Amino acid sequence: MRTHPQETPGKKANWAARIILGAVALVVLSIAYFDFAAILPVWWANVIRNQVQGNLGAGILVGMFYGFVFTFIPLLVAWQAMRKAVIWPWKLVILVAAVALASPNLLTAGIMFGSSQAAHNGQRILGTEATWFLLWTQISAIAAAVIFVVGVVLWRIWRQRGRKMKALKKVDAERSMAAKAAKDQAASSPVPEAPAATDSQADRR
Repeated sequence: MRTHPQETPGKKANWAARIILGAVALVVLSIAYFDFAAILPVWWANVIRNQVQGNLGAGILVGMFYGFVFTFIPLLVAWQAMRKAVIWPWKLVILVAAVALASPNLLTAGIMFGSSQAAHNGQRILGTEATWFLLWTQISAIAAAVIFVVGVVLWRIWRQRGRKMKALKKVDAERSMAAKAAKDQAASSPVPEAPAATDSQADRR
């Protein structure tokens, strides 16, 4: 019977250290998540309140700006990860960058759809100090997503049309070259001469 080699004490120590580090990282991330969930909604609501300053028109314009810009640009950046020339580590970097760019709208969404006490506090701040901001952020975000999708569809159609036109041009060029080659070959081939009359035929004449 074959026996599996026993793990050395060094390997056991490495595995134990990895488990401990993973558990510590999980605890730290959990604490950070709950801290941010309790702080960020109110902080972001105060940022928007300072920008709008109770002006209804400013609330609409600021909402349109954040909703459109921070939806369209992250989608455009994330779309670059679909390119075949981009390898997987860079795809992940691009996606992380896209999420970071979308963070203003993610914070706004956390206030709009959140159920925590901090989210409710943010809703009260924005509802009284930045009226229309949440509504126009949502409308502009949807509009940006629709425009992005339409743009991608039109770009793909245009690219496919360009490929078809390129293929047709290539076929026409090949046909022209083949016709020219056949014409040159026909022109360069010798013309057969008429057979000479025999002596008997000449005597008869």
